[in-house]
Amino acid sequence: MKSTKIISVIFWLMASLHQSGAEDAQSSSPPTSLPGHLKPLASEATRLPVSVIQDFPSPYEFFRSYVYPSVPVIIKQGARRSPAFQKWTDEYLKSLPESQQLIKVEMRKVEERPLPKMKMPFAEFLDRYQTTDEYLVARVPDFLKKDVLIPPSLHCTNVTANLLETMLWFSSGGTKSHVHTDYVDIINCLFRGQKDFLLVNYTRYREQIIYDHPEGFYSSVDVERVDLNKFPELRNLEFHEAKLQAGDCIYLPFKWIHQVNSFGSNVAVNIWWNHQAYVVPSPESCGRPDPELDISLADVRFPYHDQPDTGIGFLRDLHPEVDFVRDPSASLRAFMDEEETESLTEQQFLEFMDMMLSGPEGEIWTEEAVHVAHQMFQMLDTDGNGEITSHDMDKFPVKINKFDTFFINLGQKMMILCDIADGQISKQVQEILNKFEEDKVRDVGDTPSHEHGSKYRGTSGHTPMRKGEL
Repeated sequence: MKSTKIISVIFWLMASLHQSGAEDAQSSSPPTSLPGHLKPLASEATRLPVSVIQDFPSPYEFFRSYVYPSVPVIIKQGARRSPAFQKWTDEYLKSLPESQQLIKVEMRKVEERPLPKMKMPFAEFLDRYQTTDEYLVARVPDFLKKDVLIPPSLHCTNVTANLLETMLWFSSGGTKSHVHTDYVDIINCLFRGQKDFLLVNYTRYREQIIYDHPEGFYSSVDVERVDLNKFPELRNLEFHEAKLQAGDCIYLPFKWIHQVNSFGSNVAVNIWWNHQAYVVPSPESCGRPDPELDISLADVRFPYHDQPDTGIGFLRDLHPEVDFVRDPSASLRAFMDEEETESLTEQQFLEFMDMMLSGPEGEIWTEEAVHVAHQMFQMLDTDGNGEITSHDMDKFPVKINKFDTFFINLGQKMMILCDIADGQISKQVQEILNKFEEDKVRDVGDTPSHEHGSKYRGTSGHTPMRKGEL
């Protein structure tokens, strides 16, 4: 049983746990000796190139080689497929009757999330954005969706069923994002201008990275003048660098840390999908790839597109751990009411964590995962009596917007635990995809190549995908 597995790992943990003060230690190096201190992000860091491919791979190959191994990749000229690449001039966009619809505009190109947005007609934004410090970040309007094609790598019913949202990014250049993490998979296609991405593999540095805004998975560091004493977690990172030109697309893996700068008149569209649906794009779900089939954003459903623009709607629905970090007391009290208990032992706390992470039974609870959960339990058990009670929760800081170290550390531990869980589940999905490849190789000796292609590539053995199926 799950509880037996959890108990056995707790016993191992309690027997082997040792104190370590290194976790919160900061270097005592003087500012002048820190490479890159008070300079632009990654200015003196190692920069590795992001891999480049010339075309979108099949869904099976895309998920097998990039999504589940968590590998970013540039798809050269991948955005040229979409009519938007040729059509979306300012003049064309202003000529559309729907351009009088209201959109929300950010009032600074250098991202500052607490700032309110201004509403204005889309046409008015097009008239003024070249000479103002304004930046359009909004859901792709319905009247423009037909101009943007879904990448062929997502042409699967069980992939399109897990699309979440699609966003339009529009500016005159000079935009600078926060250092942040997105809890979705992303394909970003650039129709105008240039974008530079700095990426960091979160899994590699998860013990080091601490966000001072854990509720939004971002850092408030000034990316043009990085204070490495205030943000020591940004020291000694290895960055991956991607420079997108108009017509290119990039795949950004789930959880990868990134910071984005834009140059010149700039138009891009993001497609977000739910990584944690852990879809398996099998030949059965993908059907036969049809290179002539153009599926646009208008042909698929984005379930959060028509909901109020809260910015975190799908996060709360798909990631209960977000609500836990924002208000641990409320989440714990709800669980305790459901379990009809007035306190939580460490075993019960692990069961609460297991419920939030929603992994296969027992599979996510590695020794490392239980160790991290144990650290979280110690933070929440404020009086150290081995139980979390209302008395403990009354001592939690009340407002997360004060960015108390309690929330920062709790957010870091929660992100690490989620990353461990994702790593375990992704390995299982990769094994399924690799099994397809093994079956394909096994069939080579028994099946002529064209028939083999029929079974695994869908060239003749499956009906083509139709827009209605997506």
